[in-house]
Amino acid sequence: MKSKFRYWAFLVAALSAFFFGMLFMVLTGNVLNPNMSLGAFLCFSSFFCFVWIWLVFGELRTKVVAVEFDSYEVTVIRYLGLFASKTYRFEKIEGYRLSILPSKSGDYEYLYLIYNGRKIIKLSEFYHLNYKELKRAVIERRIKSLGFEHYNFFTEVKEIFN
Repeated sequence: MKSKFRYWAFLVAALSAFFFGMLFMVLTGNVLNPNMSLGAFLCFSSFFCFVWIWLVFGELRTKVVAVEFDSYEVTVIRYLGLFASKTYRFEKIEGYRLSILPSKSGDYEYLYLIYNGRKIIKLSEFYHLNYKELKRAVIERRIKSLGFEHYNFFTEVKEIFN
């Protein structure tokens, strides 16, 4: 069984390309006045750099992932399923934890697969169209529940750099 993306996932990819372009233009001085003050330059470049890092390494690398389940293992492909895959055997996965991430448009459930004490795969209602089907048909039947984890913004930011 394979995961399917919602259109939000492709929007994140487009936004990361946009913010990379903005960062490039600010750094090369093509977008703003070449006489921009050092403070304004640092402010703009820091903002675009932070947003780009968050989108690429926080969202695309860890959450916008293609996942495929078969009889004995789960395969994850990062960055919208475009880059190298990694496979984990079911018996090696310690379990899964659920979390609720609040947003303006509603709360979304996230599911973290745990391997060697680390979150190796993050599935979500927000990015995965068939999240509930994957959860019911495969994860709840094959992997042990480790309970609920409260959402923590600082933990999410820390995991960007892990």
